[in-house]
Amino acid sequence: MSHHKRSRVGHLPRWQRISTHLIFAICALSGLGFFLKREMGMDLNDIPARSFLVWHGISAGFALLAFGAVLPGHIRGAWNVRRNRGSGIFMTLVMGALMLSGLLLYYGEEEWHDAVLWAHWLAGFAAFAIFPLHLILGHRANARHRPGQCERARPLGESATALH
Repeated sequence: MSHHKRSRVGHLPRWQRISTHLIFAICALSGLGFFLKREMGMDLNDIPARSFLVWHGISAGFALLAFGAVLPGHIRGAWNVRRNRGSGIFMTLVMGALMLSGLLLYYGEEEWHDAVLWAHWLAGFAAFAIFPLHLILGHRANARHRPGQCERARPLGESATALH
């Protein structure tokens, strides 16, 4: 970032951004490792599938915490200024699907297990695509707002022209 101050609505502090990305990466990669080991039968350096599952479960708990932490500031702030809404909505829906399917894998009916497992895999693969896309689109949206541009959070019904 240049020395000019950019609009930072919805922007996470550096420590929170790095820790959130790290937690999501550990969760995603451990889930992918479990999928490749269990469903695809890949060797993966003799790491047992259960080790991937343990890392996935622990990191998923922290991912829930991180996601909850970004709800009030990041999501609400960006929503109010109408920035990066499409990928943000999709990211939130995918995270919700992952949370619900993850809980159902442990606490749901046994008859649902296979269908829920595949829904969880699909949502996880969608997150692999959506999260980086959401980051890229967010950086582009922030870059479009020049230094000194008037911008403030507004109620959902207020038009964009009311900013100036």
